[in-house]
Amino acid sequence: MSYTLRERNGLAVPFAVWGLATVLCTIAGPFGTHAVLDVVPRFFYWAGIVALSVLGTAFCIRMGGMRPRRRRAVLWAGYVITLSGATHLVNSALFETWQGASHFLYLLGIVGVTVIVVHGAITLAKSVFAPADDAVPVDMQAVFLRRIPLEKRAPLIRMEAQDHYLNVVTQSGSALVLMRMQDAVDALAGVEGLQVHRSHWVAQAAVAAHRRDKGRDFLILSNGDEIPVSRSYRPFVQEAGLI
Repeated sequence: MSYTLRERNGLAVPFAVWGLATVLCTIAGPFGTHAVLDVVPRFFYWAGIVALSVLGTAFCIRMGGMRPRRRRAVLWAGYVITLSGATHLVNSALFETWQGASHFLYLLGIVGVTVIVVHGAITLAKSVFAPADDAVPVDMQAVFLRRIPLEKRAPLIRMEAQDHYLNVVTQSGSALVLMRMQDAVDALAGVEGLQVHRSHWVAQAAVAAHRRDKGRDFLILSNGDEIPVSRSYRPFVQEAGLI
C-alpha cells in the first residue's frame, strides 16, 4: 500500500506541472497562438505540447540517473532536438505562416534556452534550500532497512531487481521489497554503494574481489555472490576503485 501511495505522489507533481502550464499557456497564448487559435483549440494545442515536454523531461531524468555527465548532456540534447522537431511538425500542419528551417532553428533555440534556465533554477534552489551543515545527519541505510523484517536488518550487501520487487540482501539474510531499483538507489543516496548493472546494486564495503572472464567483469562479494558489471556502469565501478 505504501508503495502505491509513493507512486501516486510521484505522478502528482508531473500532472500538476502539466495542468498549471497548460492553463497558463492557454490564457497567455504565447508565440502568437492567442491570435490564431480560439480558446478550445489553443487549450488542446498547449496540452499536447506541454505533455510532450513533461514526458520528455521525466524520461531524461530517469534515463540520465547516475550516467556520466557527457552521456546526460547527449540525452538532453536529443530531447531538445526531438521536442523542437515534433513542435515544428505540429506548427507546420496548423499554421500557414509556420514553414522552413528558420522557424525550426527558432524553436530549437527557445527549447534549448528553456531547458538550461530550468536546470539552472533547480540547481540554485537546491543550493539555497539545502540543509545546514550542522543539521543532524540521517542514516539513510537505517531508514531504507525499515522496509524489511526486523530480523533481517543489518548492513547491506546488495540488491537485485526481480520483476516488480527488489531482493534486498543483508548480513542477516534477504527479503523481497515491492520497489523499483531506481527508487531504492535514490533512497540510498549518501550510502557507500553503487549500481553496477541495471538489475544490481552493491555496497562498496561488501566487495571482496573482482573477476574478469571473457571480457565481462564480475564483483565477488563478502557472502560469495558474484555480481555482473554492465558496460554502461563500468566507469562508475572503475571510479570507485572496485575494478
